[in-house]
Amino acid sequence: MIPSLDILLVSRRKDILDYLEQFLTAAGFAPSRQLNSNGHVDPLHALEVLPDLVILHLSQLWREELEAIAARPPERRPALIVVGPASDMNVMRLAMQAGARDLIPDPLNRADLLQALKRAHEERRRPTPLTAGRITVFMNAKGGCGATMLACNVAHVFAAKSKQRTALLDLDLQFGAAPLYLDLYPKRGIAQALENLTHLDEVALDGYFVKHASGVNVLSHGSDEPLAPGTISPAGVSRLLEVALRSHEHVVVDMPRCVDAVTTAVMKRANQIVIVLQQSVTAVRDATRLMQWLRSDIGAAKEQLCVVINRHEKSSEITAADVQRTLACSDPALVPNDFKTVSECINSGTALLDYAGSASITRAVMTLETRLGGTSAQPRSSVIARTFSSLIPGRPR
Repeated sequence: MIPSLDILLVSRRKDILDYLEQFLTAAGFAPSRQLNSNGHVDPLHALEVLPDLVILHLSQLWREELEAIAARPPERRPALIVVGPASDMNVMRLAMQAGARDLIPDPLNRADLLQALKRAHEERRRPTPLTAGRITVFMNAKGGCGATMLACNVAHVFAAKSKQRTALLDLDLQFGAAPLYLDLYPKRGIAQALENLTHLDEVALDGYFVKHASGVNVLSHGSDEPLAPGTISPAGVSRLLEVALRSHEHVVVDMPRCVDAVTTAVMKRANQIVIVLQQSVTAVRDATRLMQWLRSDIGAAKEQLCVVINRHEKSSEITAADVQRTLACSDPALVPNDFKTVSECINSGTALLDYAGSASITRAVMTLETRLGGTSAQPRSSVIARTFSSLIPGRPR
């Protein structure tokens, strides 16, 4: 089927290798194999030339096997498909850390493996984008802290003021409401895009976006019926992000408050992760746990993490300095409490910039947007400064 794909089968069981080799050979592949029975736990031990793809069947030493691959630098890791106990969250977490494209349940379903191989082949054929877009993920430290409001309005400012090609992805497939913040009502979205994953490119994906007048392209769940957890795969979401980055300078992701394989896949691809909280003990406690997970399991660096205190009150017993000290983070961004304006914007489906462009909360959102890579709050020279500059010899007029 795809004979050009160089596949290595790795297992500690000969019968599994025999089964996989026979199946893949009958499907048109020419895999090589490695029986790990020499005492080494590293599935890639002694390989001088890495294959295009490794299919790893996990043994009772699954933890050691996955940790050995995860310890390698990214450039020394081939594409990886893992066959093992997919319902075990610890296995899933380590597989993602090792860079696995897919985790297929054992006993193996042949159709699942063939689909995973097709996706791996398509990834190898895709050209590297000429320009690298950025992914910014927004997540609440505690439910209701305002991450969706900020994600929508920052994305809107990216497009409307900074003139960046911007996509907004709402990955809350149960209760996502990002399109409503911009008065958009999608008829189809993420689920339909993932159904056509093998043929998904920039042109196809554009048909699943709903377009806002500012230029923001919004992708969400296009139905009132919530999708069951586990409906979308980490590989599928990674593909969505990859395709979206080809036609956008900035992809803003509104991420539900959940730690699972999909969240892990998105966070690992993020350039910036925005944690939104309020000035309460419970929000700070949950933010501490979330930051610890991002640092230890995801490997997020300090400069990737941006903490936002939404509905900030100067008189609160918990100060911005308290939050910064507890979370060991950079200066938190402060968004003032303006419940009336925000409520009116949400109810009317109007962005803050369009509804109350000079309000303090809008200025705070613009400052945050600039911190995340935009230009809306960058200082502009005054008329007097521009006039004198034009009179200096050698300066363009």
